[in-house]
Amino acid sequence: MQVEINFMRFFSLLWLGLSCAPCLLAQQKLEEDGWREGVAKPLRMVTLSASLREVITQITVEEGDRVKVGQVLVNLEAAKEKVAVERLGLMLEKAIFDYNAAKRLYEQNVSSKDEALAKELEMKRLKAEIKIAEAEVKEREVCSPLDGVVVHRFHEPGEAVNEAEPMLELIDVDRLLLLFNLETPLLTRLKLGQEIEVSFPEISPPVQRRATIQFIDPQVDARSGLFRVRLLLDNQDGAARPGMKARAKFPMP
Repeated sequence: MQVEINFMRFFSLLWLGLSCAPCLLAQQKLEEDGWREGVAKPLRMVTLSASLREVITQITVEEGDRVKVGQVLVNLEAAKEKVAVERLGLMLEKAIFDYNAAKRLYEQNVSSKDEALAKELEMKRLKAEIKIAEAEVKEREVCSPLDGVVVHRFHEPGEAVNEAEPMLELIDVDRLLLLFNLETPLLTRLKLGQEIEVSFPEISPPVQRRATIQFIDPQVDARSGLFRVRLLLDNQDGAARPGMKARAKFPMP
């Protein structure tokens, strides 16, 4: 019985080796031609968090939506803060009126300069307080820091969020980073800004582009003998996606 099992295992391994042989040969041919495999990553990935503990009143985007820099994505409860801005605005109107009146009286030698100065200081104080109150309202508007796509939405309107708690995750898909680990002999063949031919084998029909070397790791990993390289790819047509396998044809030594 044991002999039969070992015999079946032998043929299974043999079949596996024969079936993988063409793949290994194809991979070897690609490497001989200078092609190396890596992975595509978004240029930027940002997790938007709350800066304070508050209730969400509105989320203006869904997963998959494209967003622009400065676009308001989340509104937190800000009713009290908005009322405070209105109240200070009314107080400022009166302070401006009082200051102008005191200034006219001083110019007519009816009142002292100190009184006009006091009214001016009160007006400036209220202007500063309005700026603080407006900043508190703005703090409750969470805006996009980049042009990109919403990939995760963690909350719904009506839910309370804690300070630094994630609400949305955004990625920049218009530009991709292609990450590679290369052999040390290639190090002298590469330089920043150099254009490299790239392709994406998982896309059909195949997509070929040219990417630019953005980063060359100055150190080589002692254990593997490899060093890291990042390519920057213009992907505004959306042909490639983060997470895909990428191939790049590097100049051979």
